[in-house]
Amino acid sequence: MKTSKKGSRHPLLMYRRTMDRVWKYTLLLGVLLIAVGWWSLIPETEILGLSSDIWLFLSALLALMISFFAFFGRFFAYVRAGDSYIHIVTPFLRFKISYRRMLSVHPVLVQQLFAPQESNWSQRAFLEPYYGQTVLVVEMRGYPLDPTILRLFLPRQMFSPRSTGLVLLISDWMKLSTEIDSLHGAWLQTQGARQRASRNRQ
Repeated sequence: MKTSKKGSRHPLLMYRRTMDRVWKYTLLLGVLLIAVGWWSLIPETEILGLSSDIWLFLSALLALMISFFAFFGRFFAYVRAGDSYIHIVTPFLRFKISYRRMLSVHPVLVQQLFAPQESNWSQRAFLEPYYGQTVLVVEMRGYPLDPTILRLFLPRQMFSPRSTGLVLLISDWMKLSTEIDSLHGAWLQTQGARQRASRNRQ
């Protein structure tokens, strides 16, 4: 029985940075809502049959739950090269980029892809820790899922501004690049052998 070959799991650093922001902001929001309710800073009213205190409690609970999931979810986002695809995993979305769909994988500096002078302040603030680092850009014929869905679950900095592709910022881009090259090459050899076998049968 053939066993599938896989590379290492490489944490997605841009996704982790996004989740770092989410859990901190939602934690702060939850604490503020609890403080507002505790000190009764909002007059007692009813909304949809529930008192304002209950709504504050529910809102605080929701914010704290989001903070909890974001805090732990940041550790479960990674990219991994497979025998016939690149697998991207996040806590809320998993998808594969087949080698058949892939056009190229090449390294580029963050500031070359997202020029600081052409970025707004929020983008510069997000990318500032990564200027000088190298990312891998996976260019493809088309996204494996509806781009609207992908943009809903992935930070916008993970999308290439120059082409149809994803930007992968990881701690060891050379290792991932080597894994993709090796597994992609093996896949191409397998596809070539199958095509030759198919021609011989005809």
